[in-house]
Amino acid sequence: MNAKPSSSVQFPRRSLLALAAAALVTACGGGGGDDRAHSDTVIDTAGRLALAENGASAVRIFDLDSKTFAATYAMDNAPSALYTSPGGRYVVAMQRLQDKVQFIDGGVWQEDHGDHLHDYRQATAAVAWALTGSRPTHYDVQAGRQAAFFMDGNTATTPVQNAGVRLITDASIAAKRIDASLDLAFPIHGLGEPMDNKLLAVSRAADATTTLPTHLELYQRNGSGYTYDRQLATRCEGMHGSFSSGTHTAVGCNDGVMVVTHTSATAVTDRMVNTPLRVGTIAGHPKLAGQFIGIGTEGTAAAPPVTTRYFAINAVAGTAAALTLPGWDNGRVRRAHAFDRSGSRFAVLDDQGALRMVTRQSNAWVAGPVVAGVVPSMPTAAPQPAIVANGAKDEFYVTDPVAKQLITVNSQTGAVVSRTALGFTPSAITWTGITR
Repeated sequence: MNAKPSSSVQFPRRSLLALAAAALVTACGGGGGDDRAHSDTVIDTAGRLALAENGASAVRIFDLDSKTFAATYAMDNAPSALYTSPGGRYVVAMQRLQDKVQFIDGGVWQEDHGDHLHDYRQATAAVAWALTGSRPTHYDVQAGRQAAFFMDGNTATTPVQNAGVRLITDASIAAKRIDASLDLAFPIHGLGEPMDNKLLAVSRAADATTTLPTHLELYQRNGSGYTYDRQLATRCEGMHGSFSSGTHTAVGCNDGVMVVTHTSATAVTDRMVNTPLRVGTIAGHPKLAGQFIGIGTEGTAAAPPVTTRYFAINAVAGTAAALTLPGWDNGRVRRAHAFDRSGSRFAVLDDQGALRMVTRQSNAWVAGPVVAGVVPSMPTAAPQPAIVANGAKDEFYVTDPVAKQLITVNSQTGAVVSRTALGFTPSAITWTGITR
């Protein structure tokens, strides 16, 4: 048995100073990180990229500070998509057909210590936990706070597997658990948009013309679950695609965009903003509150030319306006798109490998640069190029599956900064780090 130390024991002054310093670092460290003085709270880092190899389980982490691959992680299956956790720290590796989501700690993150924000950087690491559920498909983020996986369910199993929502945060990933969940009574290809303690999830009317949702239903957070509130009145036939920013959520529909306004901690209003084409994708940015870009397709293979069309959605005013990218002719098709870190530049990579940009000025979109040949040779089949923005500096990263390259682009000008040989065919990309 250990004897209790006498209160008269004296420690050397040097030891007391060391203990005090250690206590200060421990109090501020939280989840570990660099062994640095407490006053050194800001790290100049561009973060890290995660790239999936086509048809393989490998996810490679590219360190943007050293311009080298830091690690390679074998997922249980080839990822169907890569995303970033809501706080920016973790790589989210979706494996839709295998009903699984795995995570990688990107090793760069920021903690709020009340009187200051504290940056950390350490080695990447696999997270020894996987989230499971039937067909994880859509991933919707409330930036900086939480994200929801929508599990589509599966009609091909016996018994049928129903849809559901699983909510995570960076803290819950670190704790190896989900934060909250909702189970639906039917399978459906849908979405779940989290907004504070509210959740918007889907339902389908009995007279729906497709298998897609027709309505949103409002749920209120109740501990680790959700309580049904009501069905929203607006009907959104062919519902697909969503994004939330500010106090608004936008959802794509056959006849336009359904806009949900979060009027209080528990209440919402809803309305339809009409467009001449079906909107199947919603693009948005956390810093562009209440402003969205709806993306649709005009024409078919039987009635060409097939052309991607864009609509500027003002959720505050309830308006939609056609948005034409510079040089966007009939027959041009979107292959990838992204906002820059500020939300003021929207870039689209077209089917000819050109990058076309619009810039937000005086509450309107104006033509920006056009850079041809960003991707010199476009694929004729999947995987297509992907694009992601750096949240800490003015750069886009574009994958080139044909040349097996990573292309760094200046997000202000669209100019190609560098081309890095990968040695493998990239299929997906995401950025992790500290948003500036």
